Amino acid sequence: MSGNSTQNKSKAPLIATIVVAVLALAAVIALIIVLSLPKGDEQPSGNSGFTVTKEFEQECQYAAHDLISQSFEVMRLFVFDGLSYNGEPYGNEPEDGLFTVATEYNSKYTTLEDIENLVRSTYTGGAVETVLHNVDGHAHTIYQNRTVLVEAVYEDEPAQGESRPMYVEKEVLGISAEFVPNPSKKELWANCSIKIVPTSETTCELTVYLGGVDENTDLSAVDPNHVVELEMIKTADGWRLTEFVC
Repeated sequence: MSGNSTQNKSKAPLIATIVVAVLALAAVIALIIVLSLPKGDEQPSGNSGFTVTKEFEQECQYAAHDLISQSFEVMRLFVFDGLSYNGEPYGNEPEDGLFTVATEYNSKYTTLEDIENLVRSTYTGGAVETVLHNVDGHAHTIYQNRTVLVEAVYEDEPAQGESRPMYVEKEVLGISAEFVPNPSKKELWANCSIKIVPTSETTCELTVYLGGVDENTDLSAVDPNHVVELEMIKTADGWRLTEFVC
């Protein structure tokens, strides 16, 4: 998890400012504000013959907004907060190393598939595996399926002499008991700006300014620790970030 310094590109086509309001366990993404930067006489191009059209610029803008917003949500789940969970009886530690996620208070992520779909719609393959199984650099899988015993519910009366189990196994969403929230950069990511530089029909360079900037900011004077460089690529399934950086 790092922030990398970057050089100011005078021909960057736009900056999108993203404001994220955090309410309880849900992140609400506000409408972006687009601030035009001085472009000079030419549109930027990453290779000979590539021209940035207004339509492509808008496509990149929308994609960058959505991906950075989704990436913030991933950070919230895997780094900043995690999902709330139910403790074990008598305050015991879970034998399987997992707590049961309190899905009764969370309607958005009730299954492991819900979380995996968010991650896969945000990143490319390698970054997906990093988030799901190595987000802290120590091969730590935060969310897993967990098998628990729940009280059996039957819709009909048992036949005479029939014996039915009082409890049955159920697969639920679990969160690692080793997970420790680290909200140190949450506020910075919650109000950030992105400089978007298309370099080809399928690639864009993104520079994220944590804490936000505007058209009057001297970008070369921004604290390098508050600058993150990312790449966004267009895949068969849409635009994706190529790495997870927090």
